[in-house]
Parts: sequence; C-alpha cells; structure tokens
Amino acid sequence: MWFEYIWITLTAIAVISNKSISHAQSQNTSEYIIKNLRNDYVQKEHGTPNTENLTQIINDGNKINTQTLFGDIIANSMNKFLPFSNVNKNCTRDGQLFMNDLNNQTLWAVKMYTSSAKYPGSILFGDVNEFGYFDQCMRVSSKRLGIQGAYAIANVRFRLSADDEPPEPLNQLDIVKADWERSKRDAVAVVPGNLLWALCFPDSCTNEDIRISVDRTLTPIFRANNISVKVAVPPLMYTSKNTTLEYTNTALIVYGIFIVGIALMIAGTLYELFANHLKLGESTFVDMFLRSYSMITNMRNLTEDPKSKDFAITNGLKTLGLISVLIGHRVALNLGIASFDPELSEHIFTDFWYSFLKSPIAVEIFFIISGFFTFILIEERLSSGKSLKFVYLMIYRIIRIFPTYISIIVIFAFVLPYMGDGPLWKLIVYPEAEFCRKNWWTNLLFINNYVHSNEMCMVHAWYLACDMHFFVIGTFLTYIIWRWNKAGVCVYGVIFAVSIYLPAKSIYDNKQWGVMPYFHGNIKNLRTTEHFQKIYIKSHYRITTYLVGFAAAFIYLRIKQSQLKFSVTNRTIGLMLCVLLHIICYIVTGYLYLPGLIYNPWNHIIYFTFQRILYSLTISYFLVVGSLSNFGFISSFIKCKLFTVISRLSYVLYLTHFIVQLQSIGQIRQPKYGNFWTLYWEINADLMTALSYSILFNLIVEAPSRKIFKELMNKLLKTEKESDAAGS
Repeated sequence: MWFEYIWITLTAIAVISNKSISHAQSQNTSEYIIKNLRNDYVQKEHGTPNTENLTQIINDGNKINTQTLFGDIIANSMNKFLPFSNVNKNCTRDGQLFMNDLNNQTLWAVKMYTSSAKYPGSILFGDVNEFGYFDQCMRVSSKRLGIQGAYAIANVRFRLSADDEPPEPLNQLDIVKADWERSKRDAVAVVPGNLLWALCFPDSCTNEDIRISVDRTLTPIFRANNISVKVAVPPLMYTSKNTTLEYTNTALIVYGIFIVGIALMIAGTLYELFANHLKLGESTFVDMFLRSYSMITNMRNLTEDPKSKDFAITNGLKTLGLISVLIGHRVALNLGIASFDPELSEHIFTDFWYSFLKSPIAVEIFFIISGFFTFILIEERLSSGKSLKFVYLMIYRIIRIFPTYISIIVIFAFVLPYMGDGPLWKLIVYPEAEFCRKNWWTNLLFINNYVHSNEMCMVHAWYLACDMHFFVIGTFLTYIIWRWNKAGVCVYGVIFAVSIYLPAKSIYDNKQWGVMPYFHGNIKNLRTTEHFQKIYIKSHYRITTYLVGFAAAFIYLRIKQSQLKFSVTNRTIGLMLCVLLHIICYIVTGYLYLPGLIYNPWNHIIYFTFQRILYSLTISYFLVVGSLSNFGFISSFIKCKLFTVISRLSYVLYLTHFIVQLQSIGQIRQPKYGNFWTLYWEINADLMTALSYSILFNLIVEAPSRKIFKELMNKLLKTEKESDAAGS
C-alpha cells in the first residue's frame, strides 16, 4: 500500500498540470483528428445527421430561420405534447383533463407539466439527456380525478430521411472526437444524434401510448425538413405507481433472514457480555453458536494482529488491488451514464496521462497472491507427510466461500431492486436482478464465465470462477512438481506457454483489443462486449498471472531453505525499480487509446502479454522479498491495522462494492457533470459505504459461518482420529 501513495501523488501532479498540459494535448489531438473527419464520414459511420446538409435543407425549405436553434425546434414541439391513444380511451381522456387543468393553472397539472423536460440544454455536446423531475412527477396526484403521475423517458433517434440505416459505428474514439468537435461549431449546425426526453403524464397511459404520442408530435415537423425520427419508450424506462415493484414473499423472507442474523448478532454480543453470570457450559453447542455471532469477538478477530508477520506485505497488496478495482469499476460505470459535459470522458478516452483509469490490471494482484499461497500451502502440506485429500480441500474451500457468496447473490436477485429508484433505476438494476434469478446456478458451479456469460449473475463474479479453476489446476500442479520435480517443472512450462499463446492467437485472429475498450457503447452493455466475452473473463486466457505467482512461491521456498539474505542496497534498488515498472504498467495502456492510432493486432498482443507478466513480476518481487526480509519503515507502515482489516474484508468487500456503485449510478436524477474531484469524492463514498456493508456482512454471515464450520470440522476430524485409534 505504500506505493499506492506514490501512485496517488504522481496522479495528483498529473491532474494539477492537466490544465496546461492535458488540455493542450487533448485539444491538439482533437483538432488533428477532427480536421480529417469530414461531415459525410461521421454521418455515414456514426449514424449522425450531416449537419451541413441539414442546415442547407432547412434554409432551402425556408421552414426555419438559420438563427433558430435546433433545440428550439425540439422544445417548441414537445411543449405541445399531449398524450393520447387510439385504443386506450382512459389515456386520451386523462390527457385532455390534464390540458384543461393546466390551462386553469390547477396545481397538480402544473406540477405534471413542470416535471417534464423543457429545453435540451446539453445539445451542443451531441446526444441530449433531459430527465426532467422524476420525484415531483411521481408525487403528482389528483384525488378528484383519480389521476396519478407517471414518468417515462422517450428515446428519439434523428437522421436524414434519405439515408439508409446507419452501419456499424466506427472506432469509438472517432465518435467521441466527432461529438467533441460538434460542441465547438455554430449552434445552428448542431443536431443531436440521440435524444432522451423525460415526460410526466397521467398513469392511465402506457409506455406504448407515450411512444405513439411522441412520434405523432415530432415526426411531422422533422419530416418536413427531410429528417427521420425514430421513437422508443422501453418498459424499463417507464415508471408509475402501478408498475412500482411490490415486495414479494421471497423478498420478505430474505429481509426476515437478515433481521434474524442481526438479532443473533445482538444476542451473541449480550451473551458474551454476561456469559460469566450464566451457567451454560462453555463446551455446549449453544455456547459455541452464540459466541460465533458475538460482535465483540468478531471485531476483535477482525482487528487483531496476525499471528505471523511473514506475509504482512499481502495486506498492502490486497488493499492496493481493492482500491484500484473499485476505482476502475466506478470509472467504467460513470462512462456509461448520461453526462452534461463529455470533457472528463474525452480526457479519459484520449489523454495519455489518464491511462491508469483505463487499465484493469489491478485485479491480477489477487490471482498472483492466490497462486503464491496455493503452492505454499499445498507443498507444506505434502512435505509434512499429510496426504493431498483434494476432495476435502475443495469442500473446505467451497464451504468457506458459499455463505457470503450466496448471500450476495440473493441480495442481487431479490433485494437490490427495492434499494432505490430513479429515472434509470429499472433500466440499470432490474436486468442485474433478472440475470441472478435466471443464472445463479452457474455461479455456484463456478461456470458463470463460460455458461450464459452474456447474462452473468453479478458481472464481477467472473473472478471467483477463474480463481476456483486456478485453485484446482494449481493444486494438482503443485503435487506434480512435488512428486516429480523436473517433470513437474516441464508441465508448468507447457501450461505457461499455452496460457500466453491462446489469448495472443484470439487477439490476432479476431482483431480484438488487448485491453478492455472503455467506450460508451461497450460500457452500456459490458457483458456482450467481444473482449469481455472472449478474453477478459475466460480462465484459460487469464491464468498467466496466477502461474507467475505460483512460480514466485516456488522461488520463495527455495530461497527460504537456502537462507539467502538480501542486502539493503539490493532491496532498495529492487524496490525502486519495481515501483517504476509498476507505474509504467498502468501508463502504457494510454498508447492503445491514442487518437489516430491505426489498429495493429501485434500492438495489442505485445501489450496484453508483456504488461501482465511484467506487472506480475513486480508484485511477485514484493511478495518474495517482503516476506523474506523487509523494506524498512515501509514494511512497518504496511503492517498497520487499517490494511489488516481491509485485507481480511477483501472477499466480502469485493462482492459488495458493486451493490454500492449500482445504487449510486441507478439513482441519478440528472445527467452528471464530471471532473477529477467529483470522481475523487465518488470513489471515497464508494469505499466508505462498501466498507460499512462489508463489516455488516462479516458480522452476520462470514465470520459466524466460518467459526461454526471450523468447529464442526474439528469435531469431525477428532471423531475420525478416535475411531482410527480404536481400530488400530
């Protein structure tokens, strides 16, 4: 964690200099690319209307004065919006009642009218995202007329009528640059490609009624100017009290289970406080059960110093990994939502010095540590004369994982939909819940990164599947190396070579990126992104870093046996070199995002292969040298309790942080304005809220279940030993 501060310091320096360097660099690169993006090229590839032609059409038709903003056209058209339906008489009737009361300045109608979007304020930045006032709309009510407010977002696409359906979009960097340049042009020439427009209306109207009504309102005026309009109002972007999710029996049962868990925590805590005054024997099951839920004992276990200081370095590494993963997920989610100003997104996409926000390399820390400890634990078990007992190891590992894992899956499937609301809440959160209700079983079988992965329950749970697969491979590979030394090393070499070859071949054959392409289109539907599906989540493409950690453990044990000592000079030089290489592994990602860079599969192959190996070597150096020796005051700093607590909460923290971020993103009421400091505040809020969730889950699920299971296993093993002794 000590080099996390170095990293943050360097980042702060880059951000401070961003005004004079990054903006200038971004502007220069933008101007260079945009000069080469003719309007007809952008229109053809991006599906965006050719604004020069559009202006000419407007002028030739003499329908709209060139001084009239395109936004005025939208605002004036939608200002006359009146919901109606040819098949739903109630909608037409209530729409007319709404208009009559609005003309009479009746309060409920005025609230409904002002809750709808009024003017496309962000039109200069390309797409328009106007969300109106969701909460006011949902509170609109007329008891006299029996009308409630309903809210919907109409998705409107604009293009020239003469054009065919737009082809697949061009490179996302060019799209970002095109939109950025559009914001600099004369307002007369700016036409949105996509419009999200909020409407508040009587709840007797369905989403299809609103779609038809919006289409009837916008189509005539734009058709007169040779502009085609395509309107959609998906059910997930329609909200009324009639469609509000009601608590199901399953959801109530889940809430009841968690209430029981909290009650047991309180009972266990009180029991331990007054245990000396009770006559229950300490060896009873009730005593063990209640003490396992005691908040006093569990918090003490969470904060106490580790019994061995040998691997204290892992606490800092896990903390670094968790914070980096949390930052990466926050950035990715922010890039996929509506924004007032695309400046921050443009910098993240194109600015070389924002590379650390686009490099998902930090998750490799956990694979490296996992490989490191798998080899050490299995070899020490075998060297001490114990049998492998693979089935026992698997059962032990699964039972340790399952209580918390199942709890989070249940939260996603049955509780998360009730944990917020907002204009985009249903669109963002409901599919997450549905995927978990459909495909929870793939998670429990650890095949979710291969089976139904396009509808994976908990998009970040691919890591657990990979880690379980690696544990199985690592266990047998350790046995082979321990049993047949040279042959085992050869087997390891073959697996390592294959792990490099397979992703390289896939990148070359399918013209894929070597890094997750953090662009709007990908982030909005990450599960179906080609890189995510074919490379990012597949175990046979991700095992390389695990194998590097595995080899690091092999080297660690051999150095420990030889009692080799590292001098202060060697440790210092190695430390400085690894910190530098570690930072470079993040920054080098920016090269692949440089505007104007022509795609070359070899660039991505070299990046994907050597970045991960180099990164793994730096982490392995910290593990080996930090465990055998120390880094002076840095090692002392890493041993602080904060890193110990975060390390012990790492598993549940990794699972719960996505709940926090989905809540945050799903409840936005307006398009967001982003800059470095808003991102900084969001990351801090994510971390603190996720920590509070994690501590609660640890106290009522993770810690009690592990203690109870450990006690039961000890009794089972004791019974087996006694029966073996009696038999002999």
